[in-house]
Amino acid sequence: MSGAVPAAAAAAQVTGVTGGSHGLAAAYVAVRALAEAYDRAGDRMRGWALLGTRTLLDGDLAASALLAPRTFAEAEVAVLAAATGPQGALASAAAWEADAVAVRLAVAALEEADAGVHAAFEVLDHLAGRAVGTALPALVPGLLPALAPLAPYLPALVGRLAARHPGALQHLVNGGGGLLDGLRGPWGVPAGAPLGVPALTPGPEAAAAALATAYGDPGTGVAVPLGPPHAGRQPGGLADLLAHLDEVHTAGADGTIEVQTATGADGSVRHVVYLPGTDDLTTLPWTRDGDVRDLQTNLLLLAGADNPYQQGVLDAMAQAGVGRDEPVLLVGHSQGGMVAAAVLAQGSPFAVTAVVTAGAPTAHLDGFPAGSQVLSLEHRGDVVPLLDGEDNPDTVQQTTVRFGDQDPGPAGPADAHGIRHHTAVAAALDTAVAEGTAHPSVADVLQHLAGQGYVGGPGTTVTGQSFAVVRGP
Repeated sequence: MSGAVPAAAAAAQVTGVTGGSHGLAAAYVAVRALAEAYDRAGDRMRGWALLGTRTLLDGDLAASALLAPRTFAEAEVAVLAAATGPQGALASAAAWEADAVAVRLAVAALEEADAGVHAAFEVLDHLAGRAVGTALPALVPGLLPALAPLAPYLPALVGRLAARHPGALQHLVNGGGGLLDGLRGPWGVPAGAPLGVPALTPGPEAAAAALATAYGDPGTGVAVPLGPPHAGRQPGGLADLLAHLDEVHTAGADGTIEVQTATGADGSVRHVVYLPGTDDLTTLPWTRDGDVRDLQTNLLLLAGADNPYQQGVLDAMAQAGVGRDEPVLLVGHSQGGMVAAAVLAQGSPFAVTAVVTAGAPTAHLDGFPAGSQVLSLEHRGDVVPLLDGEDNPDTVQQTTVRFGDQDPGPAGPADAHGIRHHTAVAAALDTAVAEGTAHPSVADVLQHLAGQGYVGGPGTTVTGQSFAVVRGP
């Protein structure tokens, strides 16, 4: 495995980090934990108040009142004040518990506000997409001759839009369901739909599912071994993981993946599975072949549906002897990252504990299991991570790193999607963690990878097994 750091690493700059152990969702978790602490404090103080009441009712204490009535009265007043007075334990308990309620209500209000904004944008994007879809059949015949000369410049224009206005491009994608409904015409709008928004294709996921049906049955993905296991080398860090992923892609034929098994000096076993991206983006229904990494699989993944690539990956892991309780890291670029995230989110027979994605849309997934870690790298100007129509949610399990190193310029979105950019920022993140300057969420997820034994670990023996994932009958 190559451990070389790309020359572009010095120029890779992180522009934003969301989610993870120090993200907004983690802050909400911490604030709710604070509310729980307030509740526990209130319970303890209420117990102290009851203790004061029981103390006053103690028979021996009551009997002493006859011997020292003045001091007994003073003690009674003091105990009552401490237990039930305005500044006593019972009043303090009520105040702490009221604070707990207020904290929970504040967090819930913030979450509801976020959900309301998101829902509003969903409606607006869908309506805008449907308006465009309704108007296109009438406009295209007249506009096509005028727009045809601009076709060669379209990739560069899309790349610049993605780099400078990624939010605008995401809104366009998010209206894809409305676009399809508009193209269907009035018959595509169910009666009584709320706010006039059709339920047929409410978002890009439904639109992707509708488009995928044009390909028919996707078949079943199977893994074919490519020779015997071979010796490997333990990756030293995140940059090594992505550099080796690139090697698997460039050195292998279409559909090639690798399952790497590492055995520590203590006999512990863990695995890293390398999943390259799309091999053929131009596959049309009548040109489909045995290659599973095609456009139909992209559509199925975006729709959250079962697909041959994902099936073949699980088949390869089983054939490679991955144990049910042995930790697994999935590393994927583009479509491979979508598969990696889908395996973790949807569950599998294997103990997948971490995922690294490079240039992959994952926001359409329903979330990741508690305790798992997902690190998503997204390059400025790369269109592909925007194709789910929205930003990755801020969750404790997923850390998203957005970065840029240069304006895509004439090279367009194809270059911006290249894995070399992700390898460069990975090297920069490795360095930042080593120097103690990394964002806390990034530092925690990389330390998790090291703690699980996926990277580093002197004395580790590594073997790799290559497979070709192909479409079976």
